[in-house]
Amino acid sequence: MLTNEPIWVLESDVACLSMYHQTLGLQYPLKIFATFEAFAEAFRGADPGHPRLLIVEPEEHKAAITNFFSGFLNPESATHFPQTMIVSRNDDIDLMRFFMRVGVKDYILKPIRPNELVAKVERALQQINSRSILIFRNELDGQQVTNLTFREHQILTVLLNKPARTCPRDIMLDAVWNKTQVNRKTLDVHVFNLRRKLRPMGAT
Repeated sequence: MLTNEPIWVLESDVACLSMYHQTLGLQYPLKIFATFEAFAEAFRGADPGHPRLLIVEPEEHKAAITNFFSGFLNPESATHFPQTMIVSRNDDIDLMRFFMRVGVKDYILKPIRPNELVAKVERALQQINSRSILIFRNELDGQQVTNLTFREHQILTVLLNKPARTCPRDIMLDAVWNKTQVNRKTLDVHVFNLRRKLRPMGAT
């Protein structure tokens, strides 16, 4: 299963990073953070709904990471919690309970078994792709459109800002995905889904 959006990995162990590149790097783009500070800064500047999948090794930054995840116990923040996998040498039951309580979906013990990691990443991405994110909304001709995913919201916003509500493909790709290289058919899929949602409102 391919994804155009990077999997974020917070890991400082060089041997583990090599394993991530060998097992996941050939199939998925990876965004690696060796320090919690770099990760936290990137997370604060990320678009809503991103990262979609986060893999975290908490040992080196335990206090900072548990404090970071504690913030998602607030109901207002819980909707922005990324799909997360914890990879750790620590099988402390209280630590496991804490991460599960804040919404972590998987807890993998080191040493990591590559096949287990790949299978769990595939399952996580399937779960992400199968659920709709209903937090983005636009207004179209005075009507509220509320059931949009993040990418659909971006595409519709670009179109609404164009006088003729048309936009060349290359400009749309750059506006929505910035400099990230994506398959051009990815845009077609999002536009198809957006049209399907707008059709009951009279849009074509």
